[in-house]
Amino acid sequence: MRIGLAPISGAHMSTVTTLQSMHAWKGLASARPSKITFALGVAVVTLWVNMVLVFFPSQPIPGGDFMVFYTFGALARAGNWAAQYDWGAFHQLQVALVPTSANYLYAPTYPPLAPVLYLPFAWTSFVPAFACWAATAAAAYTWLMDRVASSCLVLRRRDVLLGSLIFPGFIALILMGQTTVWPLFGFVTGWLALERGRPMLAGVLFSLIAVKPHFGLGLALVLLFSRSWTTIAGVLAGLVLQGALSLIVCGPDAISAYLTTTLAMASNPAALEPTDTRHTHALLAALSTLMPQSAAFVTWLVLATGIGWMTARFWRANARWTIRMAALLLASVLISPHVLVYDLVLLAPAFFWLLDDGFVTGRRATGLGALVLAAILVLPIARVGGVPLTLPLMIWLLWRCRHAMEPLEKETTRTATTLQT
Repeated sequence: MRIGLAPISGAHMSTVTTLQSMHAWKGLASARPSKITFALGVAVVTLWVNMVLVFFPSQPIPGGDFMVFYTFGALARAGNWAAQYDWGAFHQLQVALVPTSANYLYAPTYPPLAPVLYLPFAWTSFVPAFACWAATAAAAYTWLMDRVASSCLVLRRRDVLLGSLIFPGFIALILMGQTTVWPLFGFVTGWLALERGRPMLAGVLFSLIAVKPHFGLGLALVLLFSRSWTTIAGVLAGLVLQGALSLIVCGPDAISAYLTTTLAMASNPAALEPTDTRHTHALLAALSTLMPQSAAFVTWLVLATGIGWMTARFWRANARWTIRMAALLLASVLISPHVLVYDLVLLAPAFFWLLDDGFVTGRRATGLGALVLAAILVLPIARVGGVPLTLPLMIWLLWRCRHAMEPLEKETTRTATTLQT
């Protein structure tokens, strides 16, 4: 089993080997894997059979938001890249492609080259295209979560994979036909490169998060505060490559329209929020319900800087990359000015890493907090005064990552003591 630790000295290797043996013994001696796996398997089959046979057929438009990305594919097929920022013309094309979508108005703000991601799905009618997209997104997500599962020290791989298929953020992603699987791909593949000691490649992979650039704000702060210059160079190289491809493929008009749209949205982030705010989980949106917008923005800026600085301290610690990445994912969601329920699929790796860490270190409160977070992600009633309870819980879980700053010897000793009890 790959233990998933940051590089450690030879003096600690025997201790780590001992811990691996203790993990194997403890797993065989305590839990009942067949019952856990069976329960998770039943949950997965029951949930997704119900979704395919009951929920999707009852939707007015299967896949909800996928109509936007299906329209993206048509624009890419026609080579009309700038039209995604002409929202009136975009809506007309959307209705022409999906006639039942006339009452659904969207204002796309994605990078110019984003429609090329959906070009393969533009060659068939809408429903088969959505089915193909859902299968593709689920396959990519499963592969990413398999990488996450293989890094867990206590949680069994098959149980993590089954559990990830009923993670609320993933369910919402598929049901709503959304695209946060792209930044998830950037985060997880970037982590894999960091674990292999390739920070430049990690930065290039992290640049894929620019598909939804607001999730890159937390990453930018953490990398800057932690002075991860090689990774920053990789991110910049990836962004330059994306910009060059956008200029070549989409042309200057599309880039100009994108920059204009981005600046307009940055000055009024509330314009991106849905009319039904029960499924929003953005810190900035929550603050805007408590105070005037200008004060909310200043408060958010201060909190975002503090969150980025605190996460950077964890990032620089000699700790397992899984804990550092869990902290980064929590910070990225907390700092992003726009977060909806399907975006919380980004927390799936963090959920299993923190749950696993709770078992490994004996910090049961961490594991319990992760379970509570997963349970309330999709509950509209889990709010107090318009503030989703996910926000304080994510901040608390981020704070729990502070043990990453402990010397590795102390952390390893605590782990051994926990596993022996």
